[in-house]
Amino acid sequence: MQIRLLNPDDAKALAAIRLEALEQEPYAFGASLEEEKNRSLEEWQARLAESNREESGYIGAFDAGEMIGLIGYFRHKGAKVRHKASIVSMYVKNAHRGTGVAGQLMQAALSHLQAFGDIDQVQLAVVTANESAKRFYEKMGFAPYGLEKRALKIGDIYVDEAHMYMMFE
Repeated sequence: MQIRLLNPDDAKALAAIRLEALEQEPYAFGASLEEEKNRSLEEWQARLAESNREESGYIGAFDAGEMIGLIGYFRHKGAKVRHKASIVSMYVKNAHRGTGVAGQLMQAALSHLQAFGDIDQVQLAVVTANESAKRFYEKMGFAPYGLEKRALKIGDIYVDEAHMYMMFE
């Protein structure tokens, strides 16, 4: 298995796994399948442009050339909040869950963010109904700091999110 930062050449694979994630787990992501499937290949490539890497990016897990997992990050903007980054878009294909892929993706993302040298806090949000994801994030060292009621609305259904953070010491 290979874990690496994605580049514009990975745009088709990113689009495919992102759309799969939104279809398989619609309550776990802030984006909707309808919104994301209308993005052009050029938009996906722009998301992966090298010039954006210190502001946002994606790391993928590959097995035999197939992207089997994904994690995204973005750095907060503004002088007073640039010390923080957020983890987003965490997804591992069903066939590879429970194999350690998620942990390796998270470790790669945290190492990448820590290497910037000036990020000392990483945040994420997780749907409260997803107990296994919450346990995973706690195992990785994240602690809860808040609850957002009705964070997402999918059709007529509201979804709450737990907000979690990790400090780099």
